[in-house]
Amino acid sequence: MQVNSTSSAPSPGLTFSVVSINLFNFIEPPHAFYDFENIYSDKQWQKKCAWLSDFINQNQPDIIAFQEVFSPDALAKLTQSLGYEHFVALDLPEVVSDYVYRSPVVAIASKYPIIDSVNVTPDKQWVSQLGLAESFNFSRKPLRATIQLPIFGPCDCYVIHLKSKRSGVSRDDINDSGLHGGADFVARQVLGRWASSLQRGSESALLCHQMLMRRQQSQQPFMLMGDFNDTMGSELLAAFNHQLRVYRSDIEDPGLAKLGETSLMAELHQSSLFDSYELFIAATKCNATLAQDEFESSALLDEQPHPARQPTHYYGNSGSVLDYILVSSEFNPTQQQNLAHVIDYQTFDRHLVRPDYDRDRDSTDHAPVMMSFRVRN
Repeated sequence: MQVNSTSSAPSPGLTFSVVSINLFNFIEPPHAFYDFENIYSDKQWQKKCAWLSDFINQNQPDIIAFQEVFSPDALAKLTQSLGYEHFVALDLPEVVSDYVYRSPVVAIASKYPIIDSVNVTPDKQWVSQLGLAESFNFSRKPLRATIQLPIFGPCDCYVIHLKSKRSGVSRDDINDSGLHGGADFVARQVLGRWASSLQRGSESALLCHQMLMRRQQSQQPFMLMGDFNDTMGSELLAAFNHQLRVYRSDIEDPGLAKLGETSLMAELHQSSLFDSYELFIAATKCNATLAQDEFESSALLDEQPHPARQPTHYYGNSGSVLDYILVSSEFNPTQQQNLAHVIDYQTFDRHLVRPDYDRDRDSTDHAPVMMSFRVRN
């Protein structure tokens, strides 16, 4: 569904903020997620919506990327009541039977006009080239929404929820593994988790290809936000972390081949993604160095190193960063064609590390992440 209001947008400004949040089974009763027993009571649903409303009201992001949405109509209504006049969710969850649903979708809400939106699909030629089944598709369809930001201009905002690490093979797929008991369980877990890894890695590579196709066509800045279900250092997400290893012998394009080293890297970085958290940390260190050089605050460099990145999800006692906001080169001040710079990055994990049962019980199992950027003067 898409909701776009015709009323005027908020006053133009130079600073914007973006949030990504996995809503953890956002489904309005009497509907159920995955199993007929998974139905929120009216009180639980009200508390879940209240928690989300409180978070949005307190932080006032300009753009919100949502994952695990089973009830897009209810989410559109909630965000509109909070001042987000523009909302898009183009896919629908799958109905298992009657009121039971699976395969939640992604969505986006914005204070500024959404001028275009599509579900991203993989290129069939590359699906075949990678040796994948002809029927291959994203486990949850990525959403691309182009948002018209004042002064900054149009920005392509991608919302994703990549395949989880849970087994990607069920008994419906393979009824008889040839094993039984403990051996059967272990084999199914090993093979099923690898199937999920293959799916997630393929999703990231094929999505990267589609993003580059769009980039070449539109030349617009872009952001990629959502639940990646893996850490950015994972080889399965190599398509997004772009640690480029450039060998001149691999360059076939004549125009690219004749470029000097600096010009070549600048050109390649125009098609790269950057972790907004890392850009914020780099800017913080740079500001501290400048302050030291100008004798404004010699104490800045004597402070403890920046604390370790906060996890956005916990499995038992182990925490991982699974939720990211990645940006194009226009947000990186070290790049030649930058338009903005990241001025803040926050991970909201209070409900995970210091939960209040009454307040947080029906919130989410992920920590929302928020990035703020300022348009270059």
